[in-house]
Amino acid sequence: MDIQSRLLTVDFYDCKGDRCGSVQTLQESVSEALRTLNLTPLQIISSKQNSGHISLLALLPDGHIAVHVHPDLRHASLDIYLCQENVSLDPVTHAMRRIFQPDKMKSTHLRRGDFRSSSEIRPKTTTRVAPIRKIKSTGAKVIRILARRNRR
Repeated sequence: MDIQSRLLTVDFYDCKGDRCGSVQTLQESVSEALRTLNLTPLQIISSKQNSGHISLLALLPDGHIAVHVHPDLRHASLDIYLCQENVSLDPVTHAMRRIFQPDKMKSTHLRRGDFRSSSEIRPKTTTRVAPIRKIKSTGAKVIRILARRNRR
């Protein structure tokens, strides 16, 4: 049997900007991003929780997109679920990435309704770090190495 749907989970770390601080701003940003991809949501539900994080669910004709934003942690998690076998979820990820502007991103692709043997079913995980983050990390490593040399 063929794959019936695809799920992509994404974590955005060290998000920038104040676009995610309010429910209305997040809802407008996500709606605009989906419109640019010709994905028309049937309904968008969003709410600010008592803990301070914002939850958003966009119901699509063939799936849904769920977003949870933790403004105080500068973290956003994204789940994209589409009930189509041959659909690319990367354009949605790129559109959301433009909204959150993270320093680091981790994504996991899952196939739902995949009836192959258990040993063949493995999620594909990808981590992507923004170039400026790489420069900061490399610079910090160089400084630590130089500091150790100077102590000797």
